Amino acid sequence: MEPTLEISILRETAISPELNRAIDTIDTLAFSNDARDHPEISGIEWASHEWNALGCIDGTLVSQLCLLKREIKVGDQLVWVAGIGGVATHPHWQRRGLASQLMRAAQDFIRHKMEVPFGLLICAEKTRPLYQALGWQKVADELLYIQNVERRTLKTCVMILNLTTDPFLHGIIDLCGLPW
Repeated sequence: MEPTLEISILRETAISPELNRAIDTIDTLAFSNDARDHPEISGIEWASHEWNALGCIDGTLVSQLCLLKREIKVGDQLVWVAGIGGVATHPHWQRRGLASQLMRAAQDFIRHKMEVPFGLLICAEKTRPLYQALGWQKVADELLYIQNVERRTLKTCVMILNLTTDPFLHGIIDLCGLPW
């Protein structure tokens, strides 16, 4: 029997230095090959986040993701989204459905606490099926972001979670800031 994943969502300001080190360790282990596999993301400065969704087993952090709220531009229209980034599970605990459990909790948080019409994340093609199974839809193969006061294009899978009855907007997606 798999142990129970204890999930909490905390404001970034409530994260202790010790917990922050545990988050950094999981990120390093989970994403160590991503820059090599996707050279376009090497050297990118990532946006700060507002919340962390944390999954612990027996008091030990095993999975985490970051959340932020931002107004972005799609085509010529502004829309608020909840950004999800840094979805990571310690390699020892991967392939057990923990990230899916954490994503479902984050989706509930987005729906009921953040109160935005859409969630938005970027991911590698190899992880797209995980998010699709949770209701996310691919909407683009690239987006715009700002880095060092320069508008850049990131070619990657862009997915949204629709939290309204309105369809997602059509047009070029501009994060209007750093990517997450």
